[in-house]
Amino acid sequence: MKDLLVAPKLENFKNGEFSKYTRTLLELSNEQDLGAMELTSYIDKLTSEYDSFKTVYKKNRGSILTPELAMLDRYRDNGLKLVQRGVKLIADFARDENDRNQANLVYKAITKHGTAIYDMAYNQQGGVMDEIIEEVEEDSKLGTAIDALHQRKYFNEMKDAHQSFDSIFKARLKEQQREQSNLNITELRKRTTAALREVLDWIFIRAKTKGISQFETYIGNLNALTEQYNLSIERRLHGKSETEQELDDDFDPNQGEV
Repeated sequence: MKDLLVAPKLENFKNGEFSKYTRTLLELSNEQDLGAMELTSYIDKLTSEYDSFKTVYKKNRGSILTPELAMLDRYRDNGLKLVQRGVKLIADFARDENDRNQANLVYKAITKHGTAIYDMAYNQQGGVMDEIIEEVEEDSKLGTAIDALHQRKYFNEMKDAHQSFDSIFKARLKEQQREQSNLNITELRKRTTAALREVLDWIFIRAKTKGISQFETYIGNLNALTEQYNLSIERRLHGKSETEQELDDDFDPNQGEV
């Protein structure tokens, strides 16, 4: 299949990425004459499995992403950005060498975990911020630097928002677990993945048996989609960036159907 269809690295997709990728693949598929391609039954199966996955995924996201949590997440992100970018500016431009050294010390303590921590998934970001806060509070040199560089106010705002977010987030997860349906998100994703791979397998088979010309545009569009996602995932896995927002279904209770 590698010579004709680019294989998506589905095992590395977050649920939001997986949802948006599958939805876009279905949209591209429904632009084609699926009957003539003899793919209708496979696309119908994928649509059914994806609808089940999306329903539970959207419910889970809506249960977690309350307006209060979104606000606290924004506050902790902004606090982190203020400290991280503030000390970076001091490290780069301060006249006083001691200020530059102290700023570098704080900046390195934060960015050893990544330069875009505020773009991480909630669970991942929460663990990283726990480590940063603990290190600053336990390392006297870092604490002294935070104070000397006048960053304590923003550090404390970040810490307070993070701890408040973490407390509510955990409570919502427990509530969600109690309400979770018999078919959980993991099982539904496995079923959707199997149906998606079956679609790709049959596109390959039909193109080989019926002639590539009928499938050329369809396969070209799917390959462009898959390459975009695979590149984004590869960059994320190597710490170069997080997935672009437009590649991710991040359902929000304040928004309509995505």
